[in-house]
Amino acid sequence: MQAPADVTWTGYSLDERDRRWDAVRKRASEAGFDCIFVPLGNGSDAEYLTQIRGASVVLPTDGRAPIMVNDRGRGNDWVPEVRATNRAWSGPMAEALLDLGMERARIGVAGLKGGKVSHVRNPDGVVNYSAFAEVVRRLPYATFEDATDAVGFSRYVKGEEEIECLRKGAAIAEEGIEELVELARPGMDAAVVYARVMGRMMDLGSAYYPLALYFAPLGQEGKRNTDPPIGQRLQAGDYITNETTTVWGGQVAQEDQPVLLGTLPGEYQSVIDLQHEVWDGGLAMMKPGLTFGELLDYVNGAGKQTGLKASITMHGRGIGDDNGPLITPRATGETIRDLRMEAGNVWVWKPGVESSDGRFSFTWGGDVLVTDRGGERMFARPHGLVSITA
Repeated sequence: MQAPADVTWTGYSLDERDRRWDAVRKRASEAGFDCIFVPLGNGSDAEYLTQIRGASVVLPTDGRAPIMVNDRGRGNDWVPEVRATNRAWSGPMAEALLDLGMERARIGVAGLKGGKVSHVRNPDGVVNYSAFAEVVRRLPYATFEDATDAVGFSRYVKGEEEIECLRKGAAIAEEGIEELVELARPGMDAAVVYARVMGRMMDLGSAYYPLALYFAPLGQEGKRNTDPPIGQRLQAGDYITNETTTVWGGQVAQEDQPVLLGTLPGEYQSVIDLQHEVWDGGLAMMKPGLTFGELLDYVNGAGKQTGLKASITMHGRGIGDDNGPLITPRATGETIRDLRMEAGNVWVWKPGVESSDGRFSFTWGGDVLVTDRGGERMFARPHGLVSITA
């Protein structure tokens, strides 16, 4: 991919704005809310509704235009008229609700708690407590209830413009991986590798998002580096893993590609083979209507006859890094077993398989889109380990 002359994101269309607003209004109305309120602290939902992260917004469910407030009172094509906070947010947020007639309304608050498919890394919510408490005090006859899922399930299904942004992000991440593979050699300064990978992705237009780089001799656990690992050099036999993440159009994409500086011992090839089987099998299952319980049972059951252990790591892609569902060794997915996939879902799909002796685990994957035909890859890299022996 050649760096284009202009790699600046120019924004989403008004059609995309209307698609998002209509989806949120519909879900909020079905839940019985008079409006959706995104308070200070909930940057990802504010960005979803306005293209401005540092904002608060009130979106009535009756079709009226929203009111947005931010620090400087500057709007954009989506919301031209904006109110300034002058650093004190509680007053303007309360006044926005009152001016829209919400003094006795049932108000849905996005980000008050973690949801099923958004704010999944923040179970206690993301709302600024003191500012929100003052808003509640100013509207004593209104009812404030959590509405994280009303916005979250709207974000869960991506529009065409969002999908194209994620494709672009995946392509940029692949370029970062190509840079890593080109540079990774025994004796190479790991900080230089890190900086060059980041530089390549940002040259191609990605907003800054730190690469996560791990490296250690095969059989040992590498430290997570989200800054250049100063004073360290790659060594023969190092096993390098990574989370190569990009941001285009506010959409966070991720690709993962293990690299070994040496030759893989033959007894571990079965780990890669099973991971390949599980990755492809799970991808084929990803059609609308599939429950996460069905996917969990398929992956957890794989490899039992061979003594290998398969597991899922996957999480939603989109605006911010709070998209779900989230399934990892720490978040096993049991609470979302009944959640169904929908066409237009996008996540990073990267199941892992561990050897019977526990010394080698292999995780590979990237962004996939749920379609009626099954999961669709957003990237072109061939499956498998990159082994560098020269």
